[in-house]
Amino acid sequence: MGGRVPMEARLSIAARLARGDRRVEGDAPSVAADVAANPAKLPELFACLFDGDPSVRMRAADSLERMSRGNGAWLDPYTESLLTDAVAIEQAEVRWHIARILPRLTLDGGQRHRAAILLAGWFENSPSRIVQTSALQAVVDLADQDGDLRATAAEMLGCALRSDVPSLAARAQRILKPFEVDEATLTAALAPRDHSGLTLSVLPGRLAVAQVPPGQGLPSWLDWSEPLVGATRTGEGLSILCREDRVPEGVKAERGWRAFKVEGPLDVSLFGVLARIAVPLAQAHVPILAMSTYGTDYVLVRADDLDKAAEVLALSCTVLRDDG
Repeated sequence: MGGRVPMEARLSIAARLARGDRRVEGDAPSVAADVAANPAKLPELFACLFDGDPSVRMRAADSLERMSRGNGAWLDPYTESLLTDAVAIEQAEVRWHIARILPRLTLDGGQRHRAAILLAGWFENSPSRIVQTSALQAVVDLADQDGDLRATAAEMLGCALRSDVPSLAARAQRILKPFEVDEATLTAALAPRDHSGLTLSVLPGRLAVAQVPPGQGLPSWLDWSEPLVGATRTGEGLSILCREDRVPEGVKAERGWRAFKVEGPLDVSLFGVLARIAVPLAQAHVPILAMSTYGTDYVLVRADDLDKAAEVLALSCTVLRDDG
């Protein structure tokens, strides 16, 4: 005669997850272990994310997150559902587990950016501190995989550092190490919210940086009526910044730059303006040239990087574009 089937095996996963109130983890650890041992049960577990019982939803998310710790690929077949249907569940206990799962999946670039946008929204708007800290950590983990997300992660870290919520500030301090800037620089770059009125405008036209040999005067081809023209003399020569089409053939020059102007005038004693622009662009691997004047600052990027730079800077500044 065959042995009796254990009670656990005769219960559905939903029934096992329903036992106990929401203050305890219930059968989540054993369900995760059982499904890992029998992957054919994974669709049943995943369906429990959408159960009508909030305790079942919470423990299903817990079980799935436990499975993803060792091998996120378990859940790769459910990536799109996680990014669309599951993230629509407003229950905090579900969201903080999903936040931890998302960076462990095998995501393409578009999926990582979608995940980052969702997580940034949770970080900004969730009343749950655990959801906020989980979302912050998840975006940092995604940024470790995708350099284009580092500016978003840096902005969130800056907000957390300035927060009066101890758990957020403490988490930000713990996860700063993987970033390429220290806490003081990051805090200065992502200045307090009352300094958030920084407005940048994109100047029209392409620029060039040309070099004239030492001892030579200002070239006749300069037009000082242009929106941005500069001349700097050093022992190595005279450097000219001007519109690209003004530089004659045969003159040594780096062409193909575009300029952001910080709308001013700015107080000359104002601290951290250039850092606030330069650090997010550095995190996004966008090279720059910077120029300060009495009244304001200018930041130049390669023309091919203009759209990317504008997107990065729009996370913390107002960017005005009318450049065709």
